[in-house]
Amino acid sequence: MGMRIEDWDPDLARHSGPKFKALANALREAARSGELAPGTRLPPMRDLAWRLKVTTGTVARAYQLAATEGVVESHVGRGSFIAAPRSDRPAPQPLLYESVDRADGGDEIADLRVPRLPDLGQSATIGRILAQVAAEMDEDVLDYTPLRRDLACREILVDWMAHRPVGGLDADDLVLTNGGQHAITLVMSLALADRPGKVMVESLTYPGIVQAARLMRTETLAVAMDDQGMIPADLERVTRESGARLICLTPSAQNPTLASMGHERRSQIVAIARRHDLQIIEDECYAPSRHTDALPTLRMLAPERVWHVASLSKVVAAGLRFGMMICPEGMGQSARIAAQHSHMGISLPILALVRRLIEGGEAARIAHDVLVEVEDRRWLALDMLGGLGAVTQPGVPLLWLPLPAPWRAEDFVARAAASGVILRPASDFRVGSGKTPEAVRISLNCRQDRARLAEALATIAQMAHSGPDIGPE
Repeated sequence: MGMRIEDWDPDLARHSGPKFKALANALREAARSGELAPGTRLPPMRDLAWRLKVTTGTVARAYQLAATEGVVESHVGRGSFIAAPRSDRPAPQPLLYESVDRADGGDEIADLRVPRLPDLGQSATIGRILAQVAAEMDEDVLDYTPLRRDLACREILVDWMAHRPVGGLDADDLVLTNGGQHAITLVMSLALADRPGKVMVESLTYPGIVQAARLMRTETLAVAMDDQGMIPADLERVTRESGARLICLTPSAQNPTLASMGHERRSQIVAIARRHDLQIIEDECYAPSRHTDALPTLRMLAPERVWHVASLSKVVAAGLRFGMMICPEGMGQSARIAAQHSHMGISLPILALVRRLIEGGEAARIAHDVLVEVEDRRWLALDMLGGLGAVTQPGVPLLWLPLPAPWRAEDFVARAAASGVILRPASDFRVGSGKTPEAVRISLNCRQDRARLAEALATIAQMAHSGPDIGPE
């Protein structure tokens, strides 16, 4: 029999990392050891925060993480409790909060933290083509991939990228990478080789960009944002004050806010970059779907200084780990040599697979079908969240939801987790110490059962409309 919750006094100093993770770890240990028995009612967040001398937000995030791992369960109107062990799943294990790891919660958990592509038969198509590649494999696979061996794939990708207004594009401008994240890290290593170890980013930024900067021992500097993304005047200020010479941003579908730059804003950013001789990483992995009236990319506006990053992860299959970057004019060969040193060339089977996917039209078909499914679920989300001001972009499986007062994002996320819906608060994307908006990012998990997704969105809408005084602590 476990102890009374009033007597439970976890030592958060025993656990490394942020306090919310320390508290989640303590809850997990207490549940696993029997110190807190199944069914033990947890204190309201404010009460436990006062007792442990931490913020309510810390407790909220800990409860959310514990709920994600199956340690805690909540019931509307009753509160949060230590969950009973389930025989059909293993004991809860730590979940890396800012990773692509997913909770093992079965159908009852709607994990809307990470966007997932719909299953439209890609695995079967990829498997069939890989079987063909394997049957034709020769002794070249015994050697590292030489620089020119990927030329045929790069030439095919020039046609694949033709729908994007990136300026004059030649195969020599392309460098192939192991996904978009690898491309960003590689550009940082190149662009910062003889410059200050600082990169200017949007004040709310995809955490992968921050992780790439950490790998390069590079400081990230936040630039203020509005509904079009990075604000030129603040970029000018940060540039002058810091001496930084590299920008990393997402003009078309900013992650997480879904902001999109208009033509004038793009031109202003380019003008500042030219005035201060800045390099730009243009992360367009979530670029709009194929259409003829797309705004010019930054690379088109400033081909002498923009590194344009794209990948197949968002439209074909993330597990391929296949990305590409379009280099500034004249930098392709130097960048390919740097890439060769970083990974000794893209795997030959992957090169052959990607080439056949594109040449045979399978990649375009998959991308089209993915877009149709994403759009169906985006409209479902907009319908379910009507009147709440959710921000979306066509073809992008993300929504940005500003929360009505008096909701705090971390409390909202914790309450949603208690109902089996896992979201990410704006604070997950914050760079620097500025004010964080009260908002959440909702990812459209396109492999989630559609009916369960609709239930999850209904839960989010009900919470947002009702306010924080409704439901469990």
